[in-house]
Amino acid sequence: MGAFLGHALPGAVFYLTGFWSLVNVLRIVVTGAPFLHRFWYPIDVRLTKKPVEPIIKIFVCIIGVLIEMGHSARWHIHDQAGNFINMNDLQHSTMYIAFIIASFVDILSEKSSKLHGLDAFCYFVCFTGEAFLFYFHLHGREMVDVQIHLCLVVASAMCGFIAVVARWKSSYPIISITYSLFVMLHGTWFLQAGFLMYPPFHEDTPAVNLMDPGAMMYVTNLFLAHLLVLMVLLLLLYFVFRLITPSVKQQKHYVKHQKSELGSPMYKTVPSSVHFYVDSD
Repeated sequence: MGAFLGHALPGAVFYLTGFWSLVNVLRIVVTGAPFLHRFWYPIDVRLTKKPVEPIIKIFVCIIGVLIEMGHSARWHIHDQAGNFINMNDLQHSTMYIAFIIASFVDILSEKSSKLHGLDAFCYFVCFTGEAFLFYFHLHGREMVDVQIHLCLVVASAMCGFIAVVARWKSSYPIISITYSLFVMLHGTWFLQAGFLMYPPFHEDTPAVNLMDPGAMMYVTNLFLAHLLVLMVLLLLLYFVFRLITPSVKQQKHYVKHQKSELGSPMYKTVPSSVHFYVDSD
């Protein structure tokens, strides 16, 4: 991940999956339909609901592993002197592999009720494991670099703990909304880290002085700003769905109204025994 693309790839995936989850949760909440938390939402493909989201995550994570460990030299974890090397690539690949496993569990848990709850455990391990890796990923780094990664640790750890609570209290949409928001925050902060440390047009020069104490305060404030912007996005989406989505009660009322209209004398069919004749005069 020592480049902008290495941060943009996971950042985009986390943000989009979190956004897709938020959209589906809000849609269910606004309609008033019964709610049950899930870690992925199907997409209608030719009138059949396919596990498109887990498949995309598996595909992207495999690409991530290939990018991190694609060069044959990176598979060596120590040099001739016995010193460990390529540890950054190994840690990043471990994170991707964990999410590959979780995505496979997503698909399997949809097929078998016996695996119910295993998906929450997998995502707890994935997110808290990522937080653990990134917390011990900071040896010898500049203090602003450390601060950026610590913010990522907070976002990742929150995703892991909320994943367990969301499965435990699966009928509470507010918990699922919180989970979606922190997954989105996890993604936007990945992107922000890439822009700060590896700007896309001059990756060799960070956007901020990584040894500036003032930059540490700026990074902390920026992290909170990301969360606030996502909260505003949540409110906007909620009001949009309230405007365009009929509730279950409204849908039932509409169906009842249509039935009453069709049952009125205007719409009654003429018995087959009745014949109409036209007078030629």
